[in-house]
Amino acid sequence: MKISEAQQVFLSRCYSQNLSELTIDWYARKLKLLGVVLAQKSITEIESVSAIHIREYLAILRQNRQSTETIFRTWGALKCYFRFLHQEKVIKKNIMDRVEKPRRERHIIQPLNMAQVHDLLRRPDTKISRGLRDRALMLLMVDSGLRLSEAISLKTEKIYWSDGLVTVMGKGRKERAVPISETTKAALAAYAKVRGERDAPYFFLSRRGYAMKNRYVQVALRQYGKMTDITGVRISPHTLRHTFAIQYIKNGGDAFSLQSILGHSTLDMVRNYVNLAQQDVTIQHRKFSPVDFVPPPTA
Repeated sequence: MKISEAQQVFLSRCYSQNLSELTIDWYARKLKLLGVVLAQKSITEIESVSAIHIREYLAILRQNRQSTETIFRTWGALKCYFRFLHQEKVIKKNIMDRVEKPRRERHIIQPLNMAQVHDLLRRPDTKISRGLRDRALMLLMVDSGLRLSEAISLKTEKIYWSDGLVTVMGKGRKERAVPISETTKAALAAYAKVRGERDAPYFFLSRRGYAMKNRYVQVALRQYGKMTDITGVRISPHTLRHTFAIQYIKNGGDAFSLQSILGHSTLDMVRNYVNLAQQDVTIQHRKFSPVDFVPPPTA
């Protein structure tokens, strides 16, 4: 079977399983790039692909300065792809059984403090529709901890204005309701006025009226970050989610409600947020504890 045909068979399987469009797009992009790499070696048949070729593909990602997380996820996508082809007897052997799992580097994401959040939110030009949209999107993410994919795929009909809730489709095609603040509601309403009635189901739209792309938001956030005096913090969608989680715990929120809001299936990740928030409190305590300023007793 041709490599292009094998890829299409796999993507059809993904559609039949009702995977999200973003997940299918992820698979499609990684498999397309693999096809390009293999074509450069004049490999067109899926049976001709070997473990060596997969290792070379992953090495190319590393040479292109892809993160270890991206490389690890790509390895996982290929593992799923070739396992499927083996189960369907398209290939005789699952070559991924011989491709070692790439190492992942776990970096602690530095959150924004609230002064930095306010500075960032002042950067969009709210005199134009794009600025209103970008500010509303940033507010929504830092107020609710939504993943970028969840925020940009928010449907207009899933904003419950009177209840102060939005309903999003999370990982594993699991829908959940997430509360939003009055400030965020006001920002969403301001954008809704200039957005007007559109045919598109998604609330946040590009200039041409289409659903927004992940890449656009990532670049826009970096640009807004450059307009601020913020240093030492990477301005990204995940940083906004991370900032929400840390601030939620610091302000007295509990781990169980945070798990529900963020859409985590277990408490493992939430415990990390709790630990990071507690570390921050410990640092503040060391700086400002009144006991450390008490003079020692005199003899």
